[in-house]
Amino acid sequence: MLNKHFILRSFALFFNHNPIKLLTVFFITIVQSLFQGISLVLLIPLLTFIEPQSADKIDNKWVSLLNSTMHHLGISLNMVNILIFFALILIFVAILNYYQSVTQSTYQQSFSYEVRQNLFRKIINCQWQFINSRSKHSHIQILTTEIPKMSTYYYFYLSLAIKSLFIIAHLVIALTISIQFTSFVVMLGLFTIFILRGYLNQAKKLGSANIMAFRSMLKRIDDFWTTVKMAKVHQSEAFYINKFDESNQQMLIFQKKQIYNKAASNLWFMFSGILSLICVVYFAYNYVELPFTMLLIIILLFSRIFPQFISINNDVNMLYANVASVKMVLSLDKDLTTRHINSMLFERSEDIELNKEIAIIDLCFGYKEPLFINFNTKIPAYKLTGILGASGTGKTTFIDLLTGLQSPDKGEIKIDGRTLTESRQVSWREGIGYLPQDSFFIDGTIRENLVWDSTHNLDDDEIMAVLKQVNAYDLVMKQNEGLDTFIANYQFYFSGGERQRMALARAILRKPKLLLLDEATSSLDAENERIIIACLLKLKNEITIVFVTHHHYLVEHFDYTIDLDKQQ
Repeated sequence: MLNKHFILRSFALFFNHNPIKLLTVFFITIVQSLFQGISLVLLIPLLTFIEPQSADKIDNKWVSLLNSTMHHLGISLNMVNILIFFALILIFVAILNYYQSVTQSTYQQSFSYEVRQNLFRKIINCQWQFINSRSKHSHIQILTTEIPKMSTYYYFYLSLAIKSLFIIAHLVIALTISIQFTSFVVMLGLFTIFILRGYLNQAKKLGSANIMAFRSMLKRIDDFWTTVKMAKVHQSEAFYINKFDESNQQMLIFQKKQIYNKAASNLWFMFSGILSLICVVYFAYNYVELPFTMLLIIILLFSRIFPQFISINNDVNMLYANVASVKMVLSLDKDLTTRHINSMLFERSEDIELNKEIAIIDLCFGYKEPLFINFNTKIPAYKLTGILGASGTGKTTFIDLLTGLQSPDKGEIKIDGRTLTESRQVSWREGIGYLPQDSFFIDGTIRENLVWDSTHNLDDDEIMAVLKQVNAYDLVMKQNEGLDTFIANYQFYFSGGERQRMALARAILRKPKLLLLDEATSSLDAENERIIIACLLKLKNEITIVFVTHHHYLVEHFDYTIDLDKQQ
């Protein structure tokens, strides 16, 4: 069963989203339920007109109240007036139902939007070490699949509360007619819920299993997309089809079990409802001798109440089925505490200029094994500095330390004499341009791809000037729509060298003080590498450039070289 702490925490999150609107939904539900019950009670005097001989046998508070009310209003109690009153109540209930449905749905959707937005913002603002140590599939799954399930979970929570209010309101009406029969039906309904609690535990287990099956399927899809070219060359499509089918089959099995589990519990509730109806009719007719009119009203009331028990059982079943999704979302939200939040959330400090040098002083850093031990070096401003080293010597880690993505275990990094502290990382990163080995683009126009991460207002003339600098001007101009050309599948739209030149233009358009290139030419042919190097040699008088590479033949182009092989 669910523990109280989890229930209170999860419902408090939902309630605090917009408590006024949620309370409004509850209030509308209470009024709506009461008026629905009253509309049924109105059938008592209506039926006395249809069956006059039963009128003498009926002694009901609701009939007396209606007589008194209509008498004070100067309205005679007849079939036409009762029908009008009956119709007005039903119209009023229909209007309330409309507002309840709209308010409830908008509340649910806005809650889902807020949770997804806040969680994505937290993920984006996480420290690099934290987010890089987590599975991207898990994050994608939570944002795209588990948050909607969480919203569904709260929908059934809300539905459960609303149906409970509905039952309470109808029971109040039913108790005024027959305390014995009302108590019997309620006890039978609660007893049935208790007996069927095993189905709820099964729903919880199946919900967790379905989540794991979906995660496996998501991983299979990503594996194929990551190696799609090799899959096609090696003609290994059958392997991926079989792996995907394994996960898909698992999901199908668990989903079928969920359906059967929910349907079985509902079937038992139906049996219980039929039993209660038979008992009520039998004992009311044979032992209590209720008038036909009263008996009919009781049957109508219970025909509304007991299906609500079935519906509540269904809601609770769905709640348990989605518990694992809620726990995944809440767990991730809890993990993303302030100590994992990136310095982007701190206030921007003073501007950091780079006019002299970056000094690395007694730097110590490592993962399982140390990479840097009391490491000292300098990167002069407005020079092209090469970082050389074999695989595993810490070239990329060195870049991460320069950008503040990683923090030294010991020692410090100084920019023109000022230590790179956490509070200064916002300003520092604003002045960094980064070009990795594998460039990437978003789905959008060429213009959007060039300026989306720039903090400057750039006009087309500035963009074209930079494109000329990196020898990519003609590449854009030959497109039919120039900068407005839409790029979807960029891997096949541009060659490797063209992509790197466009990515270099994007980095330069940030107007950086420091330009970092991490193996940016390692996958290019000699001609495209020559073009990139020629661009850098022109830029080095304006920007401090750090070029990470394992190609020793590029040393001749560097003004200063840091060989990490010699630091080991």
